[in-house]
Parts: sequence; structure tokens; C-alpha cells
Amino acid sequence: MALHSNTNPVYVALLFILYYVFITAGSGLSSESSSGLLAPYDEHYYRGVRAYFRDDWERAAEFLEKSISTRDKLLRTRRKCHDECLTAGDDKISKLGNYWIQVRAECVRFCMGQSFSPAALLPVSSDIEYEFGTRNPYNYLQVTYYKLEKMAKAASAAHTFFVANPSHLEMRNNLEKYRRILGVKEESFQDREREQEQHWVSSTEGNLQSAHKCLYLKKWKECVNETLKQTEECRAQCVMVSRVIPEEPDTVQGLYERAADLSLSLLSCKQMCVTLVSTRPGRVSAVEDFLPLQLEHLHIAQFKAGDLKGAVETLRSLLLFYPTDSDSLSNLELYTQTVEVNTEAQETGPMQEIAKYISRALQEKRLLYFGMANLDFKFSDPDLWTPEDIVAASMGDGYRGRRSPHTPHEKFEGLTVLRALQLAQDGLVNQSDARLLHEIGETVKVLMDSYFRSHSVLYFAYTHLVCRSAIPGHQEGRSDLSHPVHVDNCILEPETRQCWREAPAFTHRDLSAVLYLNDDFEGGDFFFADRDAKTVTAMVKPKCGRLVGFTSGPVNPHGVTAVTAGRRCALALWFTTEKQIMGCGWKKCSKRREGEEQRQRKSDRQAG
Repeated sequence: MALHSNTNPVYVALLFILYYVFITAGSGLSSESSSGLLAPYDEHYYRGVRAYFRDDWERAAEFLEKSISTRDKLLRTRRKCHDECLTAGDDKISKLGNYWIQVRAECVRFCMGQSFSPAALLPVSSDIEYEFGTRNPYNYLQVTYYKLEKMAKAASAAHTFFVANPSHLEMRNNLEKYRRILGVKEESFQDREREQEQHWVSSTEGNLQSAHKCLYLKKWKECVNETLKQTEECRAQCVMVSRVIPEEPDTVQGLYERAADLSLSLLSCKQMCVTLVSTRPGRVSAVEDFLPLQLEHLHIAQFKAGDLKGAVETLRSLLLFYPTDSDSLSNLELYTQTVEVNTEAQETGPMQEIAKYISRALQEKRLLYFGMANLDFKFSDPDLWTPEDIVAASMGDGYRGRRSPHTPHEKFEGLTVLRALQLAQDGLVNQSDARLLHEIGETVKVLMDSYFRSHSVLYFAYTHLVCRSAIPGHQEGRSDLSHPVHVDNCILEPETRQCWREAPAFTHRDLSAVLYLNDDFEGGDFFFADRDAKTVTAMVKPKCGRLVGFTSGPVNPHGVTAVTAGRRCALALWFTTEKQIMGCGWKKCSKRREGEEQRQRKSDRQAG
């Protein structure tokens, strides 16, 4: 629908169900109770939308803003009361059964009742949750402020809505029109919900500021901390939110069964916070392994900044998620053998916050999988790292997914340039063999530069020798992929066919290459796919010496079919035009290693 003024037309999408606009008409409800306690935020919203359709712009703005601020106050108060009442009744636990639960419940009711009316504490409808989840109040507000000629506020509301609805063409047009209006400054385009998205903001800034190593490190630390903070916030809401307990007319449950069902529902809500926190506004799918991916980026930032103690701590934290991850284990071994890493750093354990996070998650998962196996409880695990011994045997073969590029049907082995250099200098592999790895990479770089005619200088971003071996006895009826469909420099979302070039993807990658080193195996075909991650568009049969090169962007989703027999080895290379991202090539790694040895000799002389 187009709304016209004397200057520019502004569009608004009306997603709200009109039934709820008029259901409270003439109800006589007051917007605030006489006691001064806050009224339900959905009541303010209904009134705001009714005023909107009456073209009563002042009242519409008032009630819509009240609905947003009241909801925000409700969420904050829940968290405050959750923390204040967390230990209420602890002194009663050993004295009288479940009396502590009653004490804690009384504490919560009193705390919430200090600010909100009883009606405001009741559950809201799923329609209201959807409206606020999609930020539709800001959709109404941007037109309301436009009609009131408050263009800066209109621009802010439009931008806030668009962040969660990036495919909304009308709102995109609105934003362009606001930018052309005299007096609307760039700082007006602020996301009013930014505070709840700091873990996304920090990760994006961490990628953008990669040229400055200290700032790069700081941003990724903030990102990890904010993700943990938002997860705790979500878990607190699970405990505090009012719920309607559904009645199953065909089910007869005793007291213990109902109590178990309620307890498992709470644990499931807490576990699903992983999905909520790792789903960016406006996205359909969550980023898989979001926290482990952030830890990987933090580890890289710490390594580049020379914080080897921090890098060891982060690697040990990452290994709590994936204890057998070969890359993490190799890096940890490399650090512990580096002279710059002192005894204190070598003895550094994982971050306490991550250790607590893992321990709590495992306890909850054990209870949830027990409920699935014995109480017919339905639970969808949001994590890929859940250990197989926790997954209930009744769920199948005990395997529910593993982090790419690992699969339980194949053995994965990897070797980086830095690791090859260290092994060569330690006499564990031939110097000539290790140098060959570098020389092959240089040849591939020349070929890629020549074929794609890059206008900028190409630098190595990362080089990885990868071997995947089929495990005998584990190939019957395989339907998985050796390497699932993905894009090298953005996060592929098959449901919407979008690819988001943002953290935690390796956004600096420009060109990708795979050089096959053998062909005496079965399966392991490289294929390109459509953005739906299902439709195969081209297939490449591996052959010794064959090179596959392609741009790293969203036009080239790709994957690898299952290796069903033998061992498949290939050299994977990624290139970038950003010099500050340049990885550790042979010369650079050699200089680093020589510097370490010189410092060690100097230290030995001083000690002598």
C-alpha cells in the first residue's frame, strides 16, 4: 500500500491480523492500571494499531512506543527477579522437601508484582510473539513518524524493521527515500534492537577490523562474551516466562509424569537458546556450531596478536566441544613445543566460562535424552558436538551429526604449512618433502592468478593438505557426504537460497583451489550445487594432478561425495587479495621458526 504526501511516497507492509486490531475496541481497558503498575504490552500494541488505522498518528506513536518499552521492561524485570530469587529457599532444601520451590515462587511473584499488574504477567498470544519477533511494531512506527514529519525517528524505525526483514523490498525503497530527505542524517539509521545483537555486531566488526590485530582480538573476545551473556539471558527467560500448561485429553498422567514433563520442557527451552542466539535477525536458519566457530576466530586472532597463552586457553576450550579434532590437537601440540610458550601457558586450562557451559549442557542433555528414550518426550538437539555416548541408543546408530568436514565413516587427517615446516625442522619428515608442499602451492597460485586474471595481488590465505580414508565396515548404506555443501566465504542458507558474507564465515577468501594428489580410491567426487544445496550442477572426478579452481563466493556452492574405499588426498588452497590476511607461507613460517630458535639460544646463553 502506498501512502502519499507532498514529497515522497512511503510504503508499509501490513502483516498484522485485523481481528486483533478490533477485538479490544470498546473494551474500556485503561492503558495503565490505577495502581501505577505497568499494563500488558500487548494491550498497548492493540491500541496503537487501532489508532494507526484511524489515522490518529499521535496516539498510534504513543501506544506503539509504550508496547515496545513495556515489553523491554518486562524482559529486564524477569532477568532481575530471576537473579534476585535464584537462591531463595536454599536454606529450606534440606529441611522440608519441596518447600524451597514455594519460597522461590513467592519471591518471583513479589518481585514481578512490584512493577507489573497481574494481567501483564499473563502469557501473550503466539500472534503477538510473532509480531514482536519480526519487529512489525517498527513497521507501523516508520509510517506513523513519517505522517508526523519526524523523519529521523521514521528512518530509525524503518532501519530497525529492515535489519530483521532484509528481503522486504518496500522497506528497502523506504530507506532510500529517507536518505534523500533533507535533514535526515546517516546516524538516524540506527538499529533500536542493537543491544540484543552485540554478539553479531562484534563478530562483524572483528572481521572488518582484521588489519588491526589488537582490535581484531578485542572484538572476537567481546563476541564470545556477548554470546555467553545472551545465552544466559535467554535461559533466564525460559525460567521466568508465564506459560499455559496444555491439557492432553487422551493422556492420563500421574503427578510424577506431569512434573517430569514440565521439567523436561524447561530443559528443552534452555537448550534451544543455542538456536535462538545463533540465528541472526532476518535469517531462517541458525549458524551451526556458532560458539565453537567464534572460538576458532578468537584463536586465530590471539595467534596473530602473539597472545600464545590465550591461544592455548582457547584451543583447550574448543577441544571441550570436539576432543578429537585433528586441527585443534595439531595446533595445541605446535604451541606446546614452541619456545615462546612458557610453562605457565602450557599448563593453561580452558576458559572457566566454557568449561561451565559444557558441563551444564551435558547434564541437561543426559536428562533430555533419557526423557526421549523412556518418557516419549520430543527434543531436537541444537548442537552438533553432543557426544555419542549421551545420545540415546533408541535414536538409531548413536550418530546424529558431526561437524564438517568430519564424518564417523571416514578418518580425517590434515597438515598445514606451518606444521609441515616444524616436522621437517624436527627431523620427522624430509625437508624436500615439506618444501614441495610450498612449491606446489606457488605453482597453483600462478595458475589461479593467470586464469582468473586477478586485478589485485593474490596472497595465500590458508593451505591445507587433507586426506580422508574410508573406514572398513562403516560404509554400508551410507547417505552422508564426505564434505557437506557449503560456500567458502559466506554462510549458505539453503531455505532462502541466500548466502550471507559475514562472520563467522571466512569472508576474506576470494579464490579457492583443490589439487588432487591421487585417484586410487572410490567415491570422493567433487561437485558444484545450486544454492538449495540439493541440486547438483556439475561433477568433477578426482584424478592425480587435476586442479579445480573457482571463485570463493556464493555462485559456487560445492561439496564432496562419500569416500567409500581407499584414501583420498588433496591440497586445498584459499587465496585472498587482502595482504593483512595473508597466511603463513614457507618463507614467513621459516623466518618465524628461525626467530624462535634464536630467542631460545639467547635464553640458553643467559641461563648459562
